[in-house]
Amino acid sequence: MFLSLIPALITIILTFKTKKLIISLFAGVLSGTIIHNGLIGGITAIGEYTMRAISDKESAYTLSFFIAFGSLADLIQMAGGISGFSDIVGKWIKNEKSLLLWAWLLSLITFFHSSFHTIAVGTVLTPSLKKLKLSGEKLAFILSVTSTQLILLIPIATSYLGYMVTLVTNNIKHKGISEKAYSILVKSIAWNFFPWAMLIIGIGITLFGLGFGKLKLGKTDENNTELTKGHIEKEKAYNTSIEEYPEDSKNLIIPIIILLSSTIFFFWWTGRPYAKGFINALAFAKFNVSIFSGIMLTLLLTSLYYMYQKISIAEIEAHIIRGGEKVLSLVMILILSWALTSITQDLGINSLINGPFIRSVPKFLMPAVLFIISGLVAYAMGSSWATWALMMPLAINFSINSSISVPLMVGTVWSGGAVADVISPLAAKMADISYGEHLTTSFPYLILGIAITIVSYLIVGLRI
Repeated sequence: MFLSLIPALITIILTFKTKKLIISLFAGVLSGTIIHNGLIGGITAIGEYTMRAISDKESAYTLSFFIAFGSLADLIQMAGGISGFSDIVGKWIKNEKSLLLWAWLLSLITFFHSSFHTIAVGTVLTPSLKKLKLSGEKLAFILSVTSTQLILLIPIATSYLGYMVTLVTNNIKHKGISEKAYSILVKSIAWNFFPWAMLIIGIGITLFGLGFGKLKLGKTDENNTELTKGHIEKEKAYNTSIEEYPEDSKNLIIPIIILLSSTIFFFWWTGRPYAKGFINALAFAKFNVSIFSGIMLTLLLTSLYYMYQKISIAEIEAHIIRGGEKVLSLVMILILSWALTSITQDLGINSLINGPFIRSVPKFLMPAVLFIISGLVAYAMGSSWATWALMMPLAINFSINSSISVPLMVGTVWSGGAVADVISPLAAKMADISYGEHLTTSFPYLILGIAITIVSYLIVGLRI
């Protein structure tokens, strides 16, 4: 059972040491497959775990969304939409504080999906970030905080909602709990201490310049790179538009309006067979299907809109392909992360979590201990959703057997799983810094958030 921790530990140690996430993830997956299947069998099993990750329907939708969004972003950049809108936003961005405030403000229209939020907000703000030479590390941290952490506190129209409601529903069946799963979810928000803690820290950094450690420095070291000169020149060329078009903010605003409206429509469309009314249908929406359908429709309509502006089909196709290529590193990270989650489960992490030691925890310590275990599992597996699926049965059983509030225990599981999403490779990419820089600068704040959460759960535990 303890062998199930080795792949994650190898990944974490190598990430801190090398600051190269893809290599570290690959090493973690390889170590896991070798432990599980032997040397030769382990090498051949890498393909099996990779294919398992790709073949999962929900994962395939996620990967396709990233590629399509990358294509859309490059298309908008080509048409001058990003530079045009960034110039408008840039009039109000004079310093680091105003840049970070805009990240919060744009969350009001991008909160429904964490990846969409990170990509959209990062795309809009990165030009101002570079122009004013502000802190990419701080922007990456705020992008991370305003994505998953914020979404977990909003119980309507988010990509997480359907999964979370279903997870609670499946775990309270036949347990003598009459309360509806959605009601439990809403009540659990008050006990979801970790996202609250991270949001408070994020607000402190934004408004008051809260800082310690490397993040306090507030500016990316542009010379801190191990890339060769040739590679750097290639990257610069790769991020330069093939053709120059006039800056026009409408070429960003119109695609975003199409994306938002079409995605919300598909939320309703996929949820309507299962619930009456618009709001109720959103809770039952097929979120990955809806978001992918929305991005594909937006890509099609945006292409037609740009063709109307006399932009050639060949030019549009070239940028669709190039935009998809730009996110391939992120796609590799996701696939390897899912493979790591899968091999960790096959090595028996479930049995380790459900062991007798955990079941002997005193009642007043249960919320704090469950959060700590969930957080460790989330950080090791790199997946909040997998952590929730793994820990929710344990939380519900603890709640029933110990007469502890079900929303409280459910909230601790949400909190623990959210630990996996504080340090985001996607946020690092959008803020134009390496994952290693994002990791080393954000880690102290992650620890601070965890400490605040543990103390909060201990206080609650003493009042049970």
